[in-house]
Amino acid sequence: MRSSLRVRLILTFMILVLVVGAGTLFAIERTLADDLVSSLDTRMSKQGNAVAAWLTVAGHPDRLAPRLAAVTGTRITIIGADGLIQGDSLEPSTVGRPIGDASEVTRARRGEIGRAIRELRDDEPPQYLVAVPADLGRVIRLAVPLGDVLDTRARMRNRLLVGSVFAFVGCVILSWIFIRAVTRPLQSMTRTAERMAKGDYDVPPPTDAGGELGVLARAMVHMAGEVKARVTEITQQRDLLEVVFGGLVEGVVVVDRAGAVVLVNDAAKPLLGDGIPAPIEPLIERALAGEQADAELALSGREVRISVRPLGDEAGAIVVLYDVTRMRALEAVRREFLSNAAHELRTPVTSISGYAETLLGGAVDSDTTKEFLQTIHRNAQRISSLVSDLLVLDTLGGRASIVADRASVALAQVVDDAARTTKGIAPGAKIDVDVPAELAVLATREGLDHVVQNLIDNAVKYGGGTPVTVRAEKRGDRVRLSVADAGPGIPKGQEDRIFERFYRIDAGRSRAVGGSGLGLAIVKSQIEALGGKVWVEDAAPGARFVVELDAAPV
Repeated sequence: MRSSLRVRLILTFMILVLVVGAGTLFAIERTLADDLVSSLDTRMSKQGNAVAAWLTVAGHPDRLAPRLAAVTGTRITIIGADGLIQGDSLEPSTVGRPIGDASEVTRARRGEIGRAIRELRDDEPPQYLVAVPADLGRVIRLAVPLGDVLDTRARMRNRLLVGSVFAFVGCVILSWIFIRAVTRPLQSMTRTAERMAKGDYDVPPPTDAGGELGVLARAMVHMAGEVKARVTEITQQRDLLEVVFGGLVEGVVVVDRAGAVVLVNDAAKPLLGDGIPAPIEPLIERALAGEQADAELALSGREVRISVRPLGDEAGAIVVLYDVTRMRALEAVRREFLSNAAHELRTPVTSISGYAETLLGGAVDSDTTKEFLQTIHRNAQRISSLVSDLLVLDTLGGRASIVADRASVALAQVVDDAARTTKGIAPGAKIDVDVPAELAVLATREGLDHVVQNLIDNAVKYGGGTPVTVRAEKRGDRVRLSVADAGPGIPKGQEDRIFERFYRIDAGRSRAVGGSGLGLAIVKSQIEALGGKVWVEDAAPGARFVVELDAAPV
Protein backbone atom coordinates (compact mmCIF):
# COMPACT_ATOMS: atom_id res chain seq x y z
CA MET A 1 0.00 0.00 0.00
CA ARG A 2 2.71 2.46 1.00
CA SER A 3 4.82 1.61 -2.03
CA SER A 4 1.97 2.32 -4.45
CA LEU A 5 2.90 6.00 -4.74
CA ARG A 6 6.48 5.08 -5.55
CA VAL A 7 5.38 2.53 -8.15
CA ARG A 8 2.90 4.97 -9.73
CA LEU A 9 5.56 7.68 -9.96
CA ILE A 10 8.09 5.31 -11.57
CA LEU A 11 5.52 3.94 -14.04
CA THR A 12 4.40 7.46 -14.91
CA PHE A 13 8.00 8.55 -15.44
CA MET A 14 8.75 5.50 -17.60
CA ILE A 15 5.67 6.10 -19.73
CA LEU A 16 6.63 9.74 -20.12
CA VAL A 17 10.19 8.83 -21.15
CA LEU A 18 8.91 6.22 -23.59
CA VAL A 19 6.43 8.58 -25.21
CA VAL A 20 8.86 11.50 -25.44
CA GLY A 21 11.77 9.27 -26.51
CA ALA A 22 9.73 7.51 -29.18
CA GLY A 23 8.46 10.79 -30.53
CA THR A 24 11.94 12.30 -30.55
CA LEU A 25 13.47 9.20 -32.16
CA PHE A 26 10.82 9.17 -34.87
CA ALA A 27 11.32 12.88 -35.59
CA ILE A 28 15.13 12.53 -35.77
CA GLU A 29 14.93 9.47 -37.98
CA ARG A 30 12.50 11.13 -40.37
CA THR A 31 14.58 14.30 -40.48
CA LEU A 32 17.82 12.48 -41.22
CA ALA A 33 16.11 10.34 -43.88
CA ASP A 34 14.71 13.43 -45.55
CA ASP A 35 18.17 15.03 -45.42
CA LEU A 36 19.71 11.97 -47.12
CA VAL A 37 17.14 12.01 -49.93
CA SER A 38 17.50 15.78 -50.30
CA SER A 39 21.30 15.50 -50.56
CA LEU A 40 20.99 12.74 -53.17
CA ASP A 41 18.49 14.80 -55.15
CA THR A 42 20.74 17.86 -55.15
CA ARG A 43 23.78 15.86 -56.30
CA MET A 44 21.88 14.13 -59.12
CA SER A 45 20.32 17.40 -60.29
CA LYS A 46 23.77 18.98 -60.60
CA GLN A 47 25.13 15.93 -62.41
CA GLY A 48 22.17 15.94 -64.81
CA ASN A 49 22.76 19.61 -65.66
CA ALA A 50 26.46 18.86 -66.20
CA VAL A 51 25.60 15.96 -68.55
CA ALA A 52 23.20 18.23 -70.46
CA ALA A 53 25.93 20.85 -70.85
CA TRP A 54 28.42 18.21 -72.04
CA LEU A 55 25.89 16.90 -74.54
CA THR A 56 25.66 20.29 -76.25
CA VAL A 57 29.32 20.11 -77.40
CA ALA A 58 29.60 16.39 -78.02
CA GLY A 59 27.83 13.99 -80.32
CA HIS A 60 27.08 10.30 -80.30
CA PRO A 61 24.88 10.15 -77.16
CA ASP A 62 24.83 6.36 -77.33
CA ARG A 63 28.59 6.25 -76.72
CA LEU A 64 28.62 9.28 -74.39
CA ALA A 65 26.08 7.83 -71.91
CA PRO A 66 28.29 4.94 -70.63
CA ARG A 67 31.35 7.18 -70.18
CA LEU A 68 29.41 9.82 -68.24
CA ALA A 69 27.67 7.16 -66.15
CA ALA A 70 31.05 5.88 -65.00
CA VAL A 71 31.99 9.42 -63.94
CA THR A 72 28.71 10.20 -62.05
CA GLY A 73 28.12 6.72 -60.63
CA THR A 74 24.56 6.71 -61.95
CA ARG A 75 22.62 5.15 -64.78
CA ILE A 76 22.21 7.75 -67.54
CA THR A 77 19.47 7.66 -70.14
CA ILE A 78 19.30 10.23 -72.98
CA ILE A 79 15.84 10.72 -74.52
CA GLY A 80 15.34 12.63 -77.75
CA ALA A 81 12.66 15.18 -78.51
CA ASP A 82 10.70 12.48 -80.33
CA GLY A 83 10.54 10.31 -77.19
CA LEU A 84 13.09 7.74 -78.46
CA ILE A 85 16.04 6.64 -76.35
CA GLN A 86 19.28 8.00 -77.88
CA GLY A 87 21.61 6.49 -75.29
CA ASP A 88 21.50 4.32 -72.17
CA SER A 89 24.53 3.52 -70.00
CA LEU A 90 23.14 0.22 -68.70
CA GLU A 91 21.10 -1.16 -71.62
CA PRO A 92 22.47 -0.03 -75.02
CA SER A 93 19.97 -2.33 -76.72
CA THR A 94 17.16 0.05 -75.79
CA VAL A 95 18.53 2.78 -78.09
CA GLY A 96 15.92 3.72 -80.66
CA ARG A 97 13.05 2.52 -78.52
CA PRO A 98 10.40 4.85 -77.10
CA ILE A 99 10.80 5.79 -73.44
CA GLY A 100 7.15 5.05 -72.72
CA ASP A 101 5.09 6.52 -69.85
CA ALA A 102 7.57 8.30 -67.59
CA SER A 103 6.22 11.13 -65.46
CA GLU A 104 9.66 12.52 -64.66
CA VAL A 105 10.48 12.79 -68.42
CA THR A 106 7.17 14.47 -69.12
CA ARG A 107 7.84 17.05 -66.41
CA ALA A 108 11.39 17.68 -67.72
CA ARG A 109 9.99 18.40 -71.20
CA ARG A 110 8.05 21.27 -69.57
CA GLY A 111 11.37 22.80 -68.48
CA GLU A 112 11.24 21.54 -64.89
CA ILE A 113 13.25 18.95 -62.99
CA GLY A 114 11.30 15.72 -62.84
CA ARG A 115 11.60 13.26 -59.96
CA ALA A 116 10.22 9.78 -59.37
CA ILE A 117 10.84 6.56 -57.41
CA ARG A 118 10.03 3.27 -59.17
CA GLU A 119 11.45 0.07 -60.57
CA LEU A 120 12.92 0.32 -64.13
CA ARG A 121 13.24 -3.47 -64.41
CA ASP A 122 11.59 -6.31 -62.53
CA ASP A 123 14.95 -7.67 -61.32
CA GLU A 124 16.13 -4.30 -59.92
CA PRO A 125 15.35 -2.58 -56.66
CA PRO A 126 13.48 0.73 -56.75
CA GLN A 127 15.42 3.55 -58.41
CA TYR A 128 15.53 7.22 -57.57
CA LEU A 129 15.07 9.06 -60.88
CA VAL A 130 15.98 12.68 -61.71
CA ALA A 131 15.24 14.08 -65.19
CA VAL A 132 16.58 17.47 -66.41
CA PRO A 133 15.89 19.23 -69.73
CA ALA A 134 18.67 19.54 -72.36
CA ASP A 135 19.07 21.28 -75.73
CA LEU A 136 17.15 20.29 -78.85
CA GLY A 137 14.23 19.09 -76.69
CA ARG A 138 16.24 16.22 -75.24
CA VAL A 139 15.99 14.99 -71.64
CA ILE A 140 18.79 13.59 -69.47
CA ARG A 141 17.58 11.08 -66.86
CA LEU A 142 19.84 9.86 -64.06
CA ALA A 143 18.92 6.83 -61.93
CA VAL A 144 20.51 5.40 -58.77
CA PRO A 145 19.24 2.50 -56.66
CA LEU A 146 17.74 3.42 -53.29
CA GLY A 147 19.50 0.52 -51.59
CA ASP A 148 22.39 2.66 -50.39
CA VAL A 149 20.06 5.27 -48.94
CA LEU A 150 17.95 2.62 -47.24
CA ASP A 151 21.03 0.91 -45.79
CA THR A 152 22.34 4.19 -44.44
CA ARG A 153 18.96 4.95 -42.98
CA ALA A 154 18.74 1.51 -41.32
CA ARG A 155 22.22 1.88 -39.75
CA MET A 156 21.28 5.31 -38.44
CA ARG A 157 18.02 3.97 -37.00
CA ASN A 158 19.78 1.10 -35.25
CA ARG A 159 22.30 3.42 -33.66
CA LEU A 160 19.52 5.70 -32.45
CA LEU A 161 17.65 2.73 -30.96
CA VAL A 162 20.73 1.49 -29.11
CA GLY A 163 21.38 4.97 -27.73
CA SER A 164 17.74 5.31 -26.68
CA VAL A 165 17.82 2.00 -24.81
CA PHE A 166 20.87 3.07 -22.81
CA ALA A 167 19.29 6.46 -22.13
CA PHE A 168 16.02 4.81 -20.98
CA VAL A 169 17.85 2.46 -18.60
CA GLY A 170 19.78 5.37 -17.17
CA CYS A 171 16.62 7.42 -16.70
CA VAL A 172 14.89 4.53 -14.91
CA ILE A 173 17.81 4.05 -12.50
CA LEU A 174 18.09 7.76 -11.75
CA SER A 175 14.32 8.13 -11.33
CA TRP A 176 14.23 5.17 -8.91
CA ILE A 177 16.93 6.79 -6.76
CA PHE A 178 15.22 10.21 -6.83
CA ILE A 179 11.66 8.93 -6.24
CA ARG A 180 12.82 6.66 -3.40
CA ALA A 181 14.46 9.64 -1.68
CA VAL A 182 11.25 11.66 -1.99
CA THR A 183 8.71 8.98 -1.05
CA ARG A 184 10.54 7.64 2.03
CA PRO A 185 9.66 10.64 4.26
CA LEU A 186 6.19 10.74 2.70
CA GLN A 187 5.64 7.15 3.77
CA SER A 188 6.61 8.06 7.31
CA MET A 189 4.15 10.97 7.30
CA THR A 190 1.49 8.65 5.87
CA ARG A 191 1.86 6.40 8.90
CA THR A 192 1.49 9.48 11.10
CA ALA A 193 -1.69 10.52 9.24
CA GLU A 194 -3.13 7.02 9.67
CA ARG A 195 -2.68 7.28 13.43
CA MET A 196 -4.43 10.66 13.38
CA ALA A 197 -7.29 9.18 11.36
CA LYS A 198 -7.80 6.57 14.09
CA GLY A 199 -8.12 9.30 16.74
CA ASP A 200 -4.55 9.20 18.06
CA TYR A 201 -3.50 12.86 17.89
CA ASP A 202 -0.41 12.50 20.12
CA VAL A 203 1.95 11.69 17.28
CA PRO A 204 5.65 12.49 16.96
CA PRO A 205 6.97 14.17 13.82
CA PRO A 206 8.71 11.98 11.22
CA THR A 207 12.38 11.68 12.16
CA ASP A 208 13.70 11.51 8.58
CA ALA A 209 11.94 14.62 7.21
CA GLY A 210 13.96 17.65 6.16
CA GLY A 211 13.60 20.78 4.06
CA GLU A 212 10.10 21.36 2.75
CA LEU A 213 9.12 17.92 3.98
CA GLY A 214 10.24 18.90 7.45
CA VAL A 215 7.97 21.95 7.26
CA LEU A 216 5.13 19.65 6.22
CA ALA A 217 5.86 17.28 9.11
CA ARG A 218 5.80 20.09 11.67
CA ALA A 219 2.54 21.38 10.15
CA MET A 220 1.03 17.92 10.56
CA VAL A 221 1.95 17.85 14.25
CA HIS A 222 0.46 21.31 14.73
CA MET A 223 -2.64 20.26 12.83
CA ALA A 224 -2.99 17.21 15.08
CA GLY A 225 -3.03 19.47 18.14
CA GLU A 226 -5.59 21.80 16.55
CA VAL A 227 -7.80 18.90 15.51
CA LYS A 228 -7.65 17.47 19.01
CA ALA A 229 -8.72 20.83 20.48
CA ARG A 230 -11.54 21.24 17.96
CA VAL A 231 -12.79 17.68 18.51
CA THR A 232 -12.90 18.30 22.25
CA GLU A 233 -14.80 21.56 21.73
CA ILE A 234 -17.27 19.97 19.30
CA THR A 235 -17.85 17.09 21.71
CA GLN A 236 -18.71 19.51 24.49
CA GLN A 237 -21.04 21.47 22.21
CA ARG A 238 -22.68 18.26 21.07
CA ASP A 239 -23.34 17.21 24.65
CA LEU A 240 -24.84 20.63 25.42
CA LEU A 241 -26.96 20.51 22.27
CA GLU A 242 -28.28 17.09 23.16
CA VAL A 243 -29.40 18.36 26.57
CA VAL A 244 -31.12 21.44 25.09
CA PHE A 245 -32.52 19.50 22.12
CA GLY A 246 -33.98 16.81 24.34
CA GLY A 247 -35.54 19.32 26.72
CA LEU A 248 -37.53 21.28 24.11
CA VAL A 249 -41.32 21.23 24.44
CA GLU A 250 -41.69 21.48 20.66
CA GLY A 251 -40.91 18.44 18.59
CA VAL A 252 -37.79 18.89 16.46
CA VAL A 253 -36.67 16.60 13.64
CA VAL A 254 -33.58 17.02 11.45
CA VAL A 255 -33.40 15.21 8.09
CA ASP A 256 -30.54 14.95 5.62
CA ARG A 257 -30.59 15.63 1.87
CA ALA A 258 -31.95 12.13 1.23
CA GLY A 259 -34.88 12.73 3.59
CA ALA A 260 -33.58 10.30 6.23
CA VAL A 261 -34.01 11.25 9.89
CA VAL A 262 -30.75 12.38 11.49
CA LEU A 263 -31.96 13.75 14.83
CA VAL A 264 -35.28 13.59 16.66
CA ASN A 265 -36.06 14.73 20.22
CA ASP A 266 -38.37 13.10 22.76
CA ALA A 267 -41.21 15.58 22.16
CA ALA A 268 -41.41 14.65 18.46
CA LYS A 269 -41.44 10.88 18.87
CA PRO A 270 -45.10 10.56 20.01
CA LEU A 271 -46.22 12.75 17.08
CA LEU A 272 -44.20 10.93 14.41
CA GLY A 273 -44.70 7.33 15.38
CA ASP A 274 -42.42 4.90 13.54
CA GLY A 275 -41.15 7.37 10.92
CA ILE A 276 -41.87 10.52 8.93
CA PRO A 277 -45.64 10.58 8.25
CA ALA A 278 -46.64 10.80 4.60
CA PRO A 279 -48.35 14.24 4.92
CA ILE A 280 -45.05 15.80 6.07
CA GLU A 281 -42.98 14.42 3.18
CA PRO A 282 -44.13 17.06 0.60
CA LEU A 283 -43.18 19.81 3.06
CA ILE A 284 -39.73 18.30 3.53
CA GLU A 285 -39.27 18.06 -0.24
CA ARG A 286 -40.06 21.76 -0.58
CA ALA A 287 -37.58 22.61 2.18
CA LEU A 288 -34.88 20.49 0.54
CA ALA A 289 -35.53 22.51 -2.64
CA GLY A 290 -34.78 25.71 -0.70
CA GLU A 291 -38.32 26.82 0.19
CA GLN A 292 -39.97 27.36 3.55
CA ALA A 293 -43.08 25.32 4.20
CA ASP A 294 -45.78 25.59 6.87
CA ALA A 295 -48.88 23.51 7.41
CA GLU A 296 -51.26 22.29 10.05
CA LEU A 297 -51.97 18.57 10.05
CA ALA A 298 -53.50 15.89 12.20
CA LEU A 299 -50.80 13.55 13.51
CA SER A 300 -51.45 10.69 15.90
CA GLY A 301 -54.82 12.16 16.83
CA ARG A 302 -53.35 15.63 17.57
CA GLU A 303 -53.55 18.93 15.72
CA VAL A 304 -49.95 19.85 14.88
CA ARG A 305 -48.57 23.04 13.38
CA ILE A 306 -45.58 22.11 11.23
CA SER A 307 -42.79 24.47 10.15
CA VAL A 308 -40.08 23.14 7.83
CA ARG A 309 -36.99 25.20 7.03
CA PRO A 310 -33.94 24.40 4.87
CA LEU A 311 -30.61 24.13 6.66
CA GLY A 312 -28.47 24.87 3.60
CA ASP A 313 -27.59 23.37 0.23
CA GLU A 314 -26.07 20.20 1.70
CA ALA A 315 -27.26 20.13 5.33
CA GLY A 316 -30.87 19.01 4.84
CA ALA A 317 -33.89 20.48 6.64
CA ILE A 318 -35.31 20.96 10.14
CA VAL A 319 -38.91 20.17 11.03
CA VAL A 320 -40.49 21.85 14.07
CA LEU A 321 -43.76 20.38 15.39
CA TYR A 322 -46.08 22.49 17.59
CA ASP A 323 -48.92 20.63 19.30
CA VAL A 324 -51.80 23.10 18.95
CA THR A 325 -54.60 20.73 19.93
CA ARG A 326 -55.50 22.61 23.13
CA MET A 327 -55.16 25.99 21.44
CA ARG A 328 -57.45 24.93 18.62
CA ALA A 329 -60.02 23.73 21.16
CA LEU A 330 -59.99 27.14 22.83
CA GLU A 331 -60.32 28.84 19.46
CA ALA A 332 -63.32 26.68 18.66
CA VAL A 333 -65.09 27.99 21.78
CA ARG A 334 -64.31 31.57 20.83
CA ARG A 335 -65.41 31.01 17.23
CA GLU A 336 -68.75 29.63 18.37
CA PHE A 337 -69.51 32.65 20.53
CA LEU A 338 -68.19 35.38 18.22
CA SER A 339 -69.67 33.80 15.11
CA ASN A 340 -73.17 33.79 16.65
CA ALA A 341 -73.12 37.10 18.53
CA ALA A 342 -70.74 39.53 16.82
CA HIS A 343 -70.82 38.89 13.10
CA GLU A 344 -73.38 36.58 11.61
CA LEU A 345 -76.39 38.20 13.29
CA ARG A 346 -75.26 41.78 12.75
CA THR A 347 -76.13 42.25 9.07
CA PRO A 348 -79.65 40.70 9.10
CA VAL A 349 -80.53 42.32 12.44
CA THR A 350 -79.39 45.71 11.16
CA SER A 351 -81.39 45.20 7.97
CA ILE A 352 -84.52 44.23 9.94
CA SER A 353 -84.05 47.18 12.27
CA GLY A 354 -83.62 49.65 9.40
CA TYR A 355 -86.67 48.48 7.50
CA ALA A 356 -88.75 48.30 10.66
CA GLU A 357 -87.86 51.88 11.60
CA THR A 358 -88.87 52.99 8.12
CA LEU A 359 -92.20 51.24 8.44
CA LEU A 360 -92.78 52.71 11.90
CA GLY A 361 -92.12 56.16 10.49
CA GLY A 362 -95.10 55.79 8.15
CA ALA A 363 -95.46 57.61 4.83
CA VAL A 364 -94.77 54.36 2.96
CA ASP A 365 -97.08 53.09 0.23
CA SER A 366 -98.52 49.59 0.31
CA ASP A 367 -96.19 48.14 -2.37
CA THR A 368 -93.09 49.41 -0.60
CA THR A 369 -94.47 48.19 2.72
CA LYS A 370 -94.92 44.71 1.25
CA GLU A 371 -91.37 44.72 -0.16
CA PHE A 372 -89.96 45.85 3.21
CA LEU A 373 -91.90 43.17 5.05
CA GLN A 374 -90.64 40.52 2.64
CA THR A 375 -87.08 41.69 3.24
CA ILE A 376 -87.61 41.63 7.01
CA HIS A 377 -89.10 38.12 6.78
CA ARG A 378 -86.22 36.87 4.57
CA ASN A 379 -83.60 38.23 6.97
CA ALA A 380 -85.44 36.80 9.95
CA GLN A 381 -85.36 33.39 8.29
CA ARG A 382 -81.70 33.97 7.52
CA ILE A 383 -80.99 34.60 11.20
CA SER A 384 -82.63 31.33 12.07
CA SER A 385 -80.71 29.35 9.48
CA LEU A 386 -77.39 31.06 10.23
CA VAL A 387 -77.59 30.12 13.89
CA SER A 388 -77.88 26.47 12.86
CA ASP A 389 -75.23 26.75 10.16
CA LEU A 390 -72.65 28.24 12.50
CA LEU A 391 -72.99 25.28 14.85
CA VAL A 392 -71.80 22.92 12.11
CA LEU A 393 -69.35 25.29 10.37
CA ASP A 394 -66.26 23.34 11.39
CA THR A 395 -67.71 19.88 11.01
CA LEU A 396 -67.07 17.98 7.82
CA GLY A 397 -69.93 15.59 8.32
CA GLY A 398 -72.57 18.16 7.42
CA ARG A 399 -71.03 19.12 4.08
CA ALA A 400 -72.04 15.96 2.27
CA SER A 401 -75.70 16.48 3.07
CA ILE A 402 -75.55 20.15 2.07
CA VAL A 403 -73.97 19.30 -1.28
CA ALA A 404 -76.49 16.51 -1.83
CA ASP A 405 -79.41 18.93 -1.30
CA ARG A 406 -78.23 21.43 -3.90
CA ALA A 407 -80.76 22.74 -6.37
CA SER A 408 -80.85 25.22 -9.23
CA VAL A 409 -80.66 28.79 -7.91
CA ALA A 410 -80.98 31.90 -10.12
CA LEU A 411 -77.80 33.84 -9.48
CA ALA A 412 -79.14 37.23 -10.62
CA GLN A 413 -81.95 37.17 -8.04
CA VAL A 414 -79.52 36.38 -5.22
CA VAL A 415 -77.18 39.21 -6.24
CA ASP A 416 -80.06 41.73 -6.60
CA ASP A 417 -81.44 40.84 -3.15
CA ALA A 418 -78.01 41.14 -1.57
CA ALA A 419 -77.37 44.49 -3.27
CA ARG A 420 -80.72 45.88 -2.05
CA THR A 421 -79.97 44.69 1.48
CA THR A 422 -76.57 46.39 1.44
CA LYS A 423 -78.02 49.64 0.07
CA GLY A 424 -80.60 49.56 2.82
CA ILE A 425 -77.76 49.63 5.34
CA ALA A 426 -75.41 51.89 3.35
CA PRO A 427 -77.58 54.09 1.08
CA GLY A 428 -74.51 55.75 -0.45
CA ALA A 429 -73.04 52.49 -1.68
CA LYS A 430 -72.41 52.25 -5.43
CA ILE A 431 -72.99 48.70 -6.63
CA ASP A 432 -72.74 47.86 -10.35
CA VAL A 433 -74.35 44.50 -11.10
CA ASP A 434 -73.85 42.63 -14.38
CA VAL A 435 -75.27 39.12 -13.94
CA PRO A 436 -77.16 37.50 -16.83
CA ALA A 437 -80.69 36.56 -15.81
CA GLU A 438 -80.37 33.06 -17.30
CA LEU A 439 -77.37 32.07 -15.14
CA ALA A 440 -78.19 29.45 -12.50
CA VAL A 441 -75.94 27.47 -10.19
CA LEU A 442 -76.23 24.30 -8.12
CA ALA A 443 -76.46 25.55 -4.52
CA THR A 444 -78.85 26.28 -1.67
CA ARG A 445 -80.57 29.63 -1.61
CA GLU A 446 -79.68 30.22 2.02
CA GLY A 447 -76.02 29.34 1.54
CA LEU A 448 -75.67 31.43 -1.61
CA ASP A 449 -77.42 34.40 0.04
CA HIS A 450 -74.95 34.16 2.86
CA VAL A 451 -71.90 34.09 0.56
CA VAL A 452 -72.97 36.88 -1.81
CA GLN A 453 -74.16 39.12 1.04
CA ASN A 454 -70.83 38.73 2.85
CA LEU A 455 -68.76 39.50 -0.24
CA ILE A 456 -70.79 42.59 -1.20
CA ASP A 457 -70.85 43.87 2.39
CA ASN A 458 -67.07 43.46 2.66
CA ALA A 459 -66.49 45.23 -0.67
CA VAL A 460 -68.60 48.19 0.47
CA LYS A 461 -67.05 48.30 3.94
CA TYR A 462 -63.40 48.02 2.94
CA GLY A 463 -63.56 49.57 -0.54
CA GLY A 464 -63.16 53.08 0.80
CA GLY A 465 -66.32 54.35 -0.83
CA THR A 466 -65.27 53.17 -4.31
CA PRO A 467 -67.83 51.54 -6.65
CA VAL A 468 -68.38 47.82 -6.22
CA THR A 469 -68.66 45.70 -9.37
CA VAL A 470 -70.46 42.35 -9.41
CA ARG A 471 -69.98 40.22 -12.54
CA ALA A 472 -70.88 36.64 -13.47
CA GLU A 473 -70.13 34.44 -16.46
CA LYS A 474 -70.35 30.79 -17.42
CA ARG A 475 -67.19 28.84 -18.22
CA GLY A 476 -67.90 25.36 -19.43
CA ASP A 477 -69.87 23.55 -16.73
CA ARG A 478 -68.91 26.10 -14.07
CA VAL A 479 -70.12 29.62 -13.22
CA ARG A 480 -67.80 32.32 -11.93
CA LEU A 481 -69.08 35.19 -9.81
CA SER A 482 -66.68 38.07 -9.04
CA VAL A 483 -67.08 40.92 -6.57
CA ALA A 484 -64.49 43.69 -7.05
CA ASP A 485 -63.73 47.04 -5.44
CA ALA A 486 -61.11 49.74 -6.01
CA GLY A 487 -60.02 50.04 -2.39
CA PRO A 488 -56.59 49.41 -0.84
CA GLY A 489 -56.66 45.73 -1.86
CA ILE A 490 -55.04 42.72 -0.23
CA PRO A 491 -51.30 42.92 0.58
CA LYS A 492 -49.19 40.45 -1.40
CA GLY A 493 -48.57 37.22 0.48
CA GLN A 494 -51.79 37.38 2.50
CA GLU A 495 -54.18 36.11 -0.18
CA ASP A 496 -54.62 32.76 1.61
CA ARG A 497 -54.47 34.00 5.18
CA ILE A 498 -57.46 36.32 4.84
CA PHE A 499 -59.67 33.21 4.70
CA GLU A 500 -58.40 32.10 8.12
CA ARG A 501 -60.73 32.63 11.04
CA PHE A 502 -60.11 35.81 13.04
CA TYR A 503 -57.30 36.86 10.71
CA ARG A 504 -57.56 40.57 9.88
CA ILE A 505 -55.14 42.56 7.76
CA ASP A 506 -55.81 45.81 9.64
CA ALA A 507 -57.36 45.06 13.02
CA GLY A 508 -58.09 48.73 13.79
CA ARG A 509 -59.85 49.34 10.50
CA SER A 510 -61.79 46.08 10.83
CA ARG A 511 -63.13 47.09 14.21
CA ALA A 512 -64.02 50.54 12.92
CA VAL A 513 -66.22 49.10 10.19
CA GLY A 514 -67.54 46.22 12.27
CA GLY A 515 -65.30 43.40 11.02
CA SER A 516 -64.64 40.40 13.22
CA GLY A 517 -62.32 38.35 10.98
CA LEU A 518 -64.92 35.57 10.49
CA GLY A 519 -66.74 36.65 7.36
CA LEU A 520 -64.34 35.33 4.72
CA ALA A 521 -63.66 32.17 6.70
CA ILE A 522 -67.38 31.43 6.74
CA VAL A 523 -67.63 32.28 3.02
CA LYS A 524 -64.89 29.78 2.22
CA SER A 525 -66.47 27.06 4.37
CA GLN A 526 -69.91 27.67 2.85
CA ILE A 527 -68.60 27.64 -0.74
CA GLU A 528 -66.66 24.42 -0.14
CA ALA A 529 -69.83 22.93 1.39
CA LEU A 530 -71.61 23.82 -1.85
CA GLY A 531 -68.92 22.06 -3.89
CA GLY A 532 -67.25 25.25 -5.15
CA LYS A 533 -64.09 27.31 -4.72
CA VAL A 534 -63.32 30.89 -3.68
CA TRP A 535 -60.15 32.93 -4.05
CA VAL A 536 -58.95 36.53 -4.25
CA GLU A 537 -57.18 38.26 -7.13
CA ASP A 538 -55.28 41.52 -7.38
CA ALA A 539 -57.50 44.02 -9.26
CA ALA A 540 -54.89 46.86 -9.22
CA PRO A 541 -56.23 48.89 -7.47
CA GLY A 542 -58.47 47.01 -5.14
CA ALA A 543 -59.27 43.33 -4.86
CA ARG A 544 -61.49 40.90 -6.73
CA PHE A 545 -63.08 37.95 -4.91
CA VAL A 546 -64.04 35.10 -7.25
CA VAL A 547 -66.54 32.35 -6.47
CA GLU A 548 -66.80 29.30 -8.72
CA LEU A 549 -69.78 26.91 -8.52
CA ASP A 550 -71.25 24.17 -10.66
CA ALA A 551 -73.65 25.46 -13.30
CA ALA A 552 -77.22 24.22 -13.05
CA PRO A 553 -78.26 21.94 -15.93
CA VAL A 554 -80.38 23.65 -18.56
